[in-house]
Amino acid sequence: MAKLGRPRTGVTPKQNVRVPQELWDAAKAEAHLEGRSLADVINTDLNRYVARRRRRERGVFDQPPEAGNLSAS
Repeated sequence: MAKLGRPRTGVTPKQNVRVPQELWDAAKAEAHLEGRSLADVINTDLNRYVARRRRRERGVFDQPPEAGNLSAS
């Protein structure tokens, strides 16, 4: 018997993208190790990407780590 997926909710449209197979498989494996779905990883990273771009458009830049935190003296 075929495994059934999550039923369609009609809320989130399905998108199609081209991703190299090796990258897709590696990302899927990492997501599995974290107990997350690949869709969750993709959505999280796309949200981060868009938020970072919007911050830069407003002139708010990510701050580099302080130099004192980089060395172990």
